[in-house]
Amino acid sequence: MDTFNLRDYLFKDQPGEELGQRAEVIITLLLGFLSTSVAFFVYQNTAIIFLSIVTNLVALFTLIQALRRKYTYLVLFPAITAVSICLVSIIEGQGVHDMTWIGLLGLFLLVNIYSRKNDRLVIVLGIFMVLLYVGTGLAEINNLIPNPLGTDLDYLTLNSFFIAITMAAILVVFRRNRLLLKLAAENKNEQISANQRLEEINRTLEDQVQIRTKELNELNEQLQAKAARLQAASDISHDLMVHLNEKPAELLTRMARVVSEKLGYYHVGIFLLDEAREFAVLRASNSKGGQQMLARRHQLKVGGVGIVSYVSQSGRARIALDTGADAVFFNNPYLPETRSEIALPLKIGNVTIGVLDVQSTQSSAFNDEDINTLMTITNQIAILMKSIFSEETKSSGLVQYRSQFNADTPEGFSYRPDGSIVSNILLEGNALTQRAIASGETVVVNQPSRGDAPTLAVPVKFREQVVGVIHIESTENARAWTDDEISLVQAISDRAALALENARLFADATRRAEQEETISRVTTQIGSSTDFDRILQTTIQELGLALGASRSFIQLGTDFVQEEKASE
Repeated sequence: MDTFNLRDYLFKDQPGEELGQRAEVIITLLLGFLSTSVAFFVYQNTAIIFLSIVTNLVALFTLIQALRRKYTYLVLFPAITAVSICLVSIIEGQGVHDMTWIGLLGLFLLVNIYSRKNDRLVIVLGIFMVLLYVGTGLAEINNLIPNPLGTDLDYLTLNSFFIAITMAAILVVFRRNRLLLKLAAENKNEQISANQRLEEINRTLEDQVQIRTKELNELNEQLQAKAARLQAASDISHDLMVHLNEKPAELLTRMARVVSEKLGYYHVGIFLLDEAREFAVLRASNSKGGQQMLARRHQLKVGGVGIVSYVSQSGRARIALDTGADAVFFNNPYLPETRSEIALPLKIGNVTIGVLDVQSTQSSAFNDEDINTLMTITNQIAILMKSIFSEETKSSGLVQYRSQFNADTPEGFSYRPDGSIVSNILLEGNALTQRAIASGETVVVNQPSRGDAPTLAVPVKFREQVVGVIHIESTENARAWTDDEISLVQAISDRAALALENARLFADATRRAEQEETISRVTTQIGSSTDFDRILQTTIQELGLALGASRSFIQLGTDFVQEEKASE
């Protein structure tokens, strides 16, 4: 709590007051009050005593107003006091020869102190005081009042001129002083304003620096989190590729466990749709509750209540930021700590084959970045599941892939230093490439022999089978491949293998669709006729067009004539 300071209250300038004004006014009023109080004790004349009382009351009134920061009444004191001096010199003094008239100069000094912004009022009061002196002298000369010392016109003129000149000098000095005080006050105010602006600029800069620092820290945290998610996705992909030879149930369980460990989720479940596509069946989980659900053969109806049921039907990812507050999600007694849940479809093309269900103990735990990361993982899982449960992949999927594309697709591509990409055959004569293909391991050469370049050869593998190789040569002879660079190429190699398998599956699906379309068209053409010969002709004609044959036959029985007729 602030304590009251009498000295600051009396003499310290308040907001809106000129420099030193408050102290000057209060001090001069106190001195004036004391000087007019002396007359009360010095003179015995009743009129003089009455004048002294009136003057002191005026002085006290103006002092109180000054303490209240009201300065409009200050001129009353010098005006009343000037009249009192005139009357005292006439009643108790020696007229215009009395020394009390010197008090007019003191009063004019007070007027200059009180009236800083109004020179007109100062001049008017000065003229009033001179007229009081001149009027008193003229009254003595004309014997209207006593003239004990024989005042004449010369004496009156000389002293009036002296008083007027002195007042003019005081006015000039005070005007000059006020200008200097005004300049000093303006300079002080400008300095205060400049300091305030500098402080405001400093605060603004500090705030901006804090804001930018906070934004950079948040951005850095986001980048680190994104890098961690990408690294986790890469680690998950690598782990799955390494263990492709495991049984499907074991591989699914490994997927759930690895996703939980790498991304920090307390429950991960993998659902696969049954053959009738009526139920999403839980096939793998990492959590204790998930294991209990597996033991109970947990399944959810496609399109039923719950986030997994919704995603298995719609084929679109969905997030529940607070499962307890969302009516469409069930309260699972096996997973009571769930506060956020996300489910993403496992899809091959446009067909949903399952759902990846991820749950967290934190509210609002999932965002768009998590969706992107998990979508990458679900795509890989979907491709692996399709490959695992596809009879074509089990037998000779990779061989079929190469046979399908080798005829029309170049064996490989090369990136040149000028930025161009050209097709080329594989480096069959390169020992490092052959070594990487034969061993299935990455081959790194950091210090080659003279004439060779630092080389990195990474095999492209799918389910532990080498289907290609990435061969990189550096233009810098002294370059050493870092672990990060090697990990980057290996991760890209894994993604390329998955993408190639996905392309193969898509090509198979397209081929089967074309076959079904051809069969349907031919069947329709055949079924549109009831004529025996027309049916035979349509059958052989459509088969010839579909297969691009130069000649085709259809024969019923053993008659050669019938065979020739059918071939037409």
